[in-house]
Amino acid sequence: MRHRKGNKHLNRTSAHAQAMVRNTVVNLFRRERIKTTLKKAKLVRRWAEKMITLGKRGTLHARRQALAFLHSKPAVAALFRTIGPRYGDRHGGYTRIIRLAVTLRPAASDRVADFKPPMGSRLGDGTEMALLELVEADVAPRKKRRGPAPEPFKPRRELRAQKSEAEAKAEAKAAEKAAEKAAEQPEPEPEPESPPDDAEPETGAPDAAEGEEEPPSGEPPAEDDRDDSDS
Repeated sequence: MRHRKGNKHLNRTSAHAQAMVRNTVVNLFRRERIKTTLKKAKLVRRWAEKMITLGKRGTLHARRQALAFLHSKPAVAALFRTIGPRYGDRHGGYTRIIRLAVTLRPAASDRVADFKPPMGSRLGDGTEMALLELVEADVAPRKKRRGPAPEPFKPRRELRAQKSEAEAKAEAKAAEKAAEKAAEQPEPEPEPESPPDDAEPETGAPDAAEGEEEPPSGEPPAEDDRDDSDS
């Protein structure tokens, strides 16, 4: 018998499934559009619509019921201030599920790097993906990437060949710059040759030391005084 087996757990425990549903509903109320698997979107949709019904009531009891399920004060505030009053005149049908395309996109070549998986399937296991959004959602347009798109995967031999080519170009460019720099520098002027010296240096005894007087001619040099004791 399948009594009391109406809930879908998606191969998860009860606590895990409940936490997953709660977090997904909170993200839906914060962003108003999320991308998830198709089965999760179908499971989360009914809980999101129940919370929006509480938000339309706007009573204190409804706030406490929503907070008991969501466990997020910012999500409850957005639910009762913005989302609930938005659907005051709508009777059900507050969410929308959009299935993404499942057609294969053409690849540039047969390489694995150029393989493009379907937009509506997950890359890992091929699960069908979908968009879950609020009706009349106020979603800002997505900003474009500032930087360039990432380069595709390349084998190591291609990267080595590119690196060697870049190094060769850099060396050639450095050699050209060095040659241009050498051509711009002026050649040094030759130094003038000094005339040869005809006078040869005198070779002989050095002159007498300055400050010493020479004795006059014809007079013998003075003898040193000697003590009488030595005689």
